[in-house]
Amino acid sequence: MFATLCVLVFGGALVGFLSGLLGVGGAMIIVPLLNLLFSGMGLPQNLVQHLAVGTAPSTILFTALVTFLAHARMGAMRWDVWRKTTPGIILGAAGGAVLAHHIDGRSLEILFAAIIIVMSGQMIMGFKPRPRTGLQAFFFPVGMLVGGLASLSGVAGTLQLVVFLAWAGFAWCDCVGTAAALSLPIALASTLSYMAVGWNVPELPRFSLGYVYLPGTFGLMIPSMLMAVAGAKLAHWPRLPVAALKRGFGGFGVFVGLSILFKALAA
Repeated sequence: MFATLCVLVFGGALVGFLSGLLGVGGAMIIVPLLNLLFSGMGLPQNLVQHLAVGTAPSTILFTALVTFLAHARMGAMRWDVWRKTTPGIILGAAGGAVLAHHIDGRSLEILFAAIIIVMSGQMIMGFKPRPRTGLQAFFFPVGMLVGGLASLSGVAGTLQLVVFLAWAGFAWCDCVGTAAALSLPIALASTLSYMAVGWNVPELPRFSLGYVYLPGTFGLMIPSMLMAVAGAKLAHWPRLPVAALKRGFGGFGVFVGLSILFKALAA
């Protein structure tokens, strides 16, 4: 148990530091880390990925709440967009958890790998789409799509929301603030849904609420919150090559995604 706690604390500290430094989510670290942890615990292989993607959103709940409140106080978010997008996000996240419950672990790994590769490619390219008119009518369906994909893969979905809002023509600071605030309903809906759909699943480890493994939640969340402050302070260093670091982290994400994909296809 001590070794498990050390792995969780180290992983949470790394995720928090990178989140504060680069503003990136930690799913490409958290989910593979939890996957290895659950495999090492000797759990049935078909439960491993479900527990990993079910626990991942619960680790960012408090961080998402703090982020939401901070952006709300600073006014760097569009409440009209938040209100129109949140219902779709909640439905999509709940639907994603239900769908994940009925997908075998190998297929869920392949889906996670594909999403991570696409997200990492966006980071490497630094993709900022040209604004287009008429996209404001798609807040609800886009919310459903992002919420569903986020729930299926354990990611926060903020990168996809930033891209869409920029594409819809909103100011960049509003895109970042609103997308970050939308991570709260994504994390909350995903966590509650994975608790519900996994409630009566046999062979889950002790201290689990459905597919949410509580030691994993708190073991990752607390050091992540502490190290996010250190990362955020370093992010203000004027000589920090943020763009190069993001591309490097994107390259790491592609490597992780391809490794998971090859492992799942070879199984």
